[in-house]
Amino acid sequence: MPRSVLHAAYVAWPAAVVAMRLLTHVRRRCLIVTGLGYVIALALATTATPASVAVPLGLFVGGLVAVGGCLATARGVTFTVDQDTTYWQYDGKIPVGDRLVEVLGVLVGIVGLVAMPWD
Repeated sequence: MPRSVLHAAYVAWPAAVVAMRLLTHVRRRCLIVTGLGYVIALALATTATPASVAVPLGLFVGGLVAVGGCLATARGVTFTVDQDTTYWQYDGKIPVGDRLVEVLGVLVGIVGLVAMPWD
């Protein structure tokens, strides 16, 4: 996969999340964990070596963190110290914007996985 496609994915991912936030309802918790996934993706892409592996690996891991975080916090957050208490509990229907952000994270992860040099 051309390197320019990977760089475009690094630019398009947060731009698409912001556009989705402006057009649909995306909850803050989903935006926060997606941002965390993006920061992890950038950290891996800029610090790991060799770059031919680091850039797609960053997309893959960042996408997984973003999707996993959105899914894990969809209904609420529970901490290990007090497992009987759920914070920021959400009993309503999960907004479509959250699901679109999750799908975008999956697509980013797939792009990273496909771009990995497996030889």
